[in-house]
Amino acid sequence: MELIRTGHVGSAVEDVQRRLADLGFPCAEDDAGVFGEHTRSAVRAFQQYRGLPADGVVGEDTWRSLVAASYRLGDRMLYITRPLLHGDDVRELQRRLNRLGFDCGYDDGLYGTQTFEAVREFQLNVGLNVDGIAGPHSFDVLTRLHRQHQAAPAYVAREREHLRRRQRSSLAGARIMIDPAHGPDHQGAVSPDGVPEHEITWSLASLVEGRLAALGAHVVLGRGPSTTPTPSERAAHANNEDVEAILSIHVDSAPSVHAQGVAAYHFGTDGYVSERGRSLAERAVDGIVAATGTAHCRVHPATTALLRESRPPAVIVEVGFLSHPEEGRALTTREYQQVIAGELVDAMVAFLLGAETSAA
Repeated sequence: MELIRTGHVGSAVEDVQRRLADLGFPCAEDDAGVFGEHTRSAVRAFQQYRGLPADGVVGEDTWRSLVAASYRLGDRMLYITRPLLHGDDVRELQRRLNRLGFDCGYDDGLYGTQTFEAVREFQLNVGLNVDGIAGPHSFDVLTRLHRQHQAAPAYVAREREHLRRRQRSSLAGARIMIDPAHGPDHQGAVSPDGVPEHEITWSLASLVEGRLAALGAHVVLGRGPSTTPTPSERAAHANNEDVEAILSIHVDSAPSVHAQGVAAYHFGTDGYVSERGRSLAERAVDGIVAATGTAHCRVHPATTALLRESRPPAVIVEVGFLSHPEEGRALTTREYQQVIAGELVDAMVAFLLGAETSAA
């Protein structure tokens, strides 16, 4: 979709403003249909609330979250569609079923196969017509049965068990997605010397791919050198390839030239954090900081499409700031890229081989 940002005027802006106001993020001090500073501030506040990059720009992830947030459980029938139904009503359904012991997996707001099967199991257990369609009768019974259990949902226990046990003795046969962010159609940030982010992420991904392949892994790339798939398309590609983990490589930028350092993001909502994703993210950030001496910008939960829609644990690693004069130039050099690639490979190897971690 076309980005909606400061300075834009029209019905699309008015729609965004109306949705923001309905969700408790008013921007009435801007004229209707005019994307001014108050609208930008409201968008940023909404993005922060939803675990999205708070850039004040309405792109695909922010727009989908605005639409998703408008649905409440019971507003519509929920069933399998293509593309999948997505909304806060689906997420609330998943939360309630998970708490009752019917395993939907992550409460990601996507009505996929696992949620469909959980609804069928729930219907079977309470004596409803077993069709996998969540409608008024299912909502009514679910509301009457819903209660807050103290025990963690089943998928949380599974994630913790994955962290405790060694998964592999080597990388031979491991299926991994390495995703170079952006692409020629969406170049991303630009270094002080004019090198676009998509070229840097492609170079880093190629280095990581080569090293992992040498260790026996089967590496799937999230894009090619001349393609720019959406985050949802990258997640679907990873799911279709049945990979075990996803490492998406990004480079950051900021208005201030003083901003520098490494950060990472894993899937997480106010009710759930992917412990496996957090484990991989922590390994990657700790390794790069130790090797380069740059700032540690920590790991954070987020709900962007790639993290939310992928079945395996996925992380986004921002390996540095192109807007920083020294770090930005270093990120374009082969020597510095090799250091970062080595740390990303080490993080993935340690993660897949199940070495001890503070997140376990």
